[in-house]
Amino acid sequence: MQYKRRRNSTANSTANSTANSAADNQIWLIHQAIVEKLLAEPWRIADVRQTLEQRYQAGQIRHSGYIHWHSILDCIDDPALFRRELLDSGERMTKLRRRTVLVGILTEAERSAALQAATAS
Repeated sequence: MQYKRRRNSTANSTANSTANSAADNQIWLIHQAIVEKLLAEPWRIADVRQTLEQRYQAGQIRHSGYIHWHSILDCIDDPALFRRELLDSGERMTKLRRRTVLVGILTEAERSAALQAATAS
């Protein structure tokens, strides 16, 4: 029996971790802008709830994620709590943000501005 040797598995793991970290940081920055827009325009939550419901019904989101998103959206009337929960840096929320239900909130210009503002500071 032959064993295949992994090449640079540690280097690949580190590179993937760095890439994920950079991507997660950009996703976080975009969500920070989304939070502010949703707090300024809370009527948009209805569209987010519809997206959440559609994804859940289509089997694109697990029940636990569905419940977690619902609990966050229910916090919209408490800006500090809403902001804290949506921008939480824990592993669970980081994973949920990667497949966010908060789509169609920002325009492309707003998304670009959020990312550029972060690189400028």
